[in-house]
Amino acid sequence: MTEDYYEEVLLLRKKLAKFEKLDRLIKHGNPEHSGYFFICGEAGEKDSMGLPEKIMVCPAYGLDGFASYKKDRDYSAPGW
Repeated sequence: MTEDYYEEVLLLRKKLAKFEKLDRLIKHGNPEHSGYFFICGEAGEKDSMGLPEKIMVCPAYGLDGFASYKKDRDYSAPGW
């Protein structure tokens, strides 16, 4: 019986993780409706992974300013 609950909890955690990713995508993908921040531009050269040196982030749709974020190191992945 405990094993059934354990499996159900694992399944619910997976569903929640998928929901959270989708929720974030919808909010940041439709800033005019959600009011969330979004990437509004890029600057500088792109590295071998296609990542720009800088990105500009607008805090909310309709604002006329942005914050600039600079990449502090190249993309890296675990080496296992």
